[in-house]
Amino acid sequence: MIDDADSLTVRDLLEIGVLGDATLLAGQRGVGTEVADVRLAADMTAVEACSAGDLVILTGHQPYLVEVALRRAYSADVRAVVLVRPSTGSYQAPSTATISFANRLGVPLLQIDADDPLLVADALRTAVRRPEVAAARLLNAVTARLGRSRPDPRSVITILSGELHVTCAVISADGTAIEGVSPPGLPPDLLSGSVATTVELTEGFAVAVPVETDRTGHVHLWLVSHARGSNKRWAETVLQISQVASWALGNWVAAERLETERRARSRGSLLSELLASGDDVPPQLVQQAVLAGWRLDGWHTGVHMAPNPPAPDALDTANTERLRVELSRRGLHGQLVEGAEGWSFWLTNDSEPPQSQHRELAAKIAQVLGGCTLVAGIGRPHHGVSGVGRSLAEAREAAAMTGAARVVHIDELGVRRLLSMAAETPALVEQAARLLEPLAGVEDGQLLRTLAIYLDEESVTSSAAVRLKVHRNTVAQRINRAEQLLGVSLLNPDERLAVHLACRAVRASDE
Repeated sequence: MIDDADSLTVRDLLEIGVLGDATLLAGQRGVGTEVADVRLAADMTAVEACSAGDLVILTGHQPYLVEVALRRAYSADVRAVVLVRPSTGSYQAPSTATISFANRLGVPLLQIDADDPLLVADALRTAVRRPEVAAARLLNAVTARLGRSRPDPRSVITILSGELHVTCAVISADGTAIEGVSPPGLPPDLLSGSVATTVELTEGFAVAVPVETDRTGHVHLWLVSHARGSNKRWAETVLQISQVASWALGNWVAAERLETERRARSRGSLLSELLASGDDVPPQLVQQAVLAGWRLDGWHTGVHMAPNPPAPDALDTANTERLRVELSRRGLHGQLVEGAEGWSFWLTNDSEPPQSQHRELAAKIAQVLGGCTLVAGIGRPHHGVSGVGRSLAEAREAAAMTGAARVVHIDELGVRRLLSMAAETPALVEQAARLLEPLAGVEDGQLLRTLAIYLDEESVTSSAAVRLKVHRNTVAQRINRAEQLLGVSLLNPDERLAVHLACRAVRASDE
């Protein structure tokens, strides 16, 4: 809570709202002075009794009394003079000459609307003498209001803004303000941490408090409050009260997430909306995604898994859970969403993953698919909230063109399209049949099939052996014999490419 390490100034009293909607009439030059005590003064004797560090509240409004108070402030180092204007009864506002006099002296002259000067003095004296009591009162007020309302983002922001005189926003980790307005000049790395933080801004300070954290410690949602001034005690108070508000907001997130989980199918429609939004994702959709537990900041790599051939009955809760378990067993912890045509899955990294990642990911996805009839496509990594949709769109395109492969990365489609076009050329099909004729019927076609799979697996003997379900030595022996029968060397890039094209052309003509 607040301690005595940093005394309150006249500016602090204005900014933290202790003076309510007070107006600074004059003496801007002196608002940075520290206040030690608060005194009420109804006559000249009381004014003359004020001493250094006092803030004097005048309950008498005679022009001469205001000028005496200003002179006393100048000579005895009184910090400020406050005029109380009642809602009813007589009140004589200070003249232009008096305001000019206060400006010359550099003594803050304030005016506040209130019917009871004693209440004003009590609030100010508590803030100045016992700031921890003032902070406790604010905490009680905020807690009471949170208890009387449903603590959704809008109500929490309204309560904090009203009690603390700060501007607030509920912000997702990617920087989208799902409620309120994000403070100007907020450091981008502020939302990359995982603990409550206070930072100085050009105008005042900002307090960022985690609202919702996943099991890895990554924060999905933040409550950010922006206050003017630089008083350390006030910053600590805003931080403490914001943490209480964040706990209430976290309960709301948990309740909303539970409701979202009950409507599992809504996750599919939510993802469809996200995909349809492209690069312009509205804040409301970001809020729904965060409530669904989806991480939207960072770099996203999408995977789409679909039955091949299409089988609507394959899309059920049991298969979804099986896939989730298999992905988790291989360290793939991301979001899995069941859709009308298959399952969408994406991983998120804090930084852009290396290009080599997709080979490792493809191998793990192939293990996940196992012996089932699913195929999968993998998209490129894309950044930010729109990156989820972009990567998944690429993954879906890749999944639709897997061909003989079980798992295909989007970057492989260009080569596959080229090979597919070449394989359909009649002249190439004829030449391919002539080239591969020495292998026709040998070992019941196993020699030709082994050669085709070996080349598809980038000439990796062990990978071909897994697909053929034979020992790697058997694959090596078959490839050696095929080279002898064809009179080629697969170590020669040109000959290897020609044989690969021929295998694909023959396979395409047979299909």
